[in-house]
Formats: sequence, C-alpha cells, structure tokens
Amino acid sequence: MAPLIINADDFGMGPAVNRGVVEAFQRGFCSSATLMATLPGFEEACELIHREKLANCVGLHLVLRDGVPLTEPIRRLPRFCDAEGRFILARRGPLPILYFSGPERHALAAEIRAQINRCRRGEIPLTHLDSHYDLHTEWAVAGVVLQVVREEKIPYVRIARNFGPHLNVVKRLYKAALNRRLVRAGAARTRLFGSVRDYQTLRQPPEAADWMEIMIHPRFCPDGVLRDDSNQQPLEASVQCIQGYQEAVSFGGHRWR
Repeated sequence: MAPLIINADDFGMGPAVNRGVVEAFQRGFCSSATLMATLPGFEEACELIHREKLANCVGLHLVLRDGVPLTEPIRRLPRFCDAEGRFILARRGPLPILYFSGPERHALAAEIRAQINRCRRGEIPLTHLDSHYDLHTEWAVAGVVLQVVREEKIPYVRIARNFGPHLNVVKRLYKAALNRRLVRAGAARTRLFGSVRDYQTLRQPPEAADWMEIMIHPRFCPDGVLRDDSNQQPLEASVQCIQGYQEAVSFGGHRWR
C-alpha cells in the first residue's frame, strides 16, 4: 500500500475549525495539519498542538488571501492587499500568476518568513508548507516560496493537485510543470495530491512507492457534527472511503501517538 498523508487544512482559522482538527487527530481521521499564522484562532491552535503533542505533525498553511498580513510592506502593494491592508491575492483571469516585480518578491518573501517565524516562536518546528486556496502553486509565488523554505530549512512543499475530475489538458500541463519544479528543488514529498472527492475517482490504488496526500477541512458545525468543509459531509464518512486511512503518517513519515 502506498504511503498516505491525510492533512487537515486551516488549523488556526477559529474555534470551530480548531476543535474539528483536534477531534480529527483523536479519531484517527488525519495524520497531519497545517497552521494559519495570521488568523484569529492561531494562539488557541498552538495551545492545542502542545496539549495534544502534535508539533511534529504540523506545517504552515501560508495565508495570502483573507485576513491581515504580519508585515507592513506587503500591505502597501495593491497586488497583495486592498486599501485596508487585507490580503486579496488572486488570479486576474484564467492564467496563473507568472511574474512579480522586485519589490513584490521582496515583500512576499518577508511575509512568508514572518508567518514561519510566528509559528516557530510558538515552538512549532513546521514539517512542510502548503497554502490557503493553494496560492503557493501560482508560478510566481512558488518561486519565492522555494527560496524561503530553502533558507528556513522547511523540507517539503505541497504539490499541485494532479488527479481527479475537472482537470482539463491545460490545467494538467501547468500542474505537471509546477510539480516538476518542486521535484527538481527537492521539495516534493508526495507524487499525488488531491481531495477526498478526487480520491474517489481513482480507478486503481497508487503504486506502493507513490506517496499520496489527501486534504480535508475538519469543522465542528452548529448541529454538533464533525464535517469536512470540502464536501459538507460528516468527516467520518468522508475519510472512511480512503483505503488504509488508519495507517496515514505525517510529512516526516511519523504516526501521531
């Protein structure tokens, strides 16, 4: 069976998500998580990480859209922030973000370092990096990310989603090029990445040597049900379709507890 990582995104977004991520670990529904350093639930998430002994299973969920940056220069750049200094980075049209100016690259690198350093001040060593809305897979963002993770000694970066429906030829070619870039940089831990819905479309299990990452988005909802925000299904039902989910590991290859 191929090595499997089930990563809970959005840790630190707020109390409902934080509770959902911890419950997902406790019930064996995930093996890894990524932490948002700029969102209101960050400090609570850090406390939970240490209480539950999760520090070696947590990476950075880089935030470049929604919320407020940690650094000042990036707030003054309209590519990244609105007039109130809130993140707004997004594609403008169908093409990926291919280019940043020198000041934009410099400001972005400083912000990524600040988000990394805030986690590390909370004694979270960071096993890997991914991002909110997968913005780290934009070509220009990826270039800065790879520079910073190399300097900060973060070993792995999530690859671009590369299986499942709704991937036309152009998207497949772009994602393949981006993933080759991560492989050449030595930053790719997995060969396959997608959602639970993507996994359900696989016609056959991956090869034994092919590491796979599946993302989930745990949240405790007002009705008291632990759901996967990715598909609004109960998380237990969502995860149980993944063959071998009980044996999933972290990006470092370790099991929680």
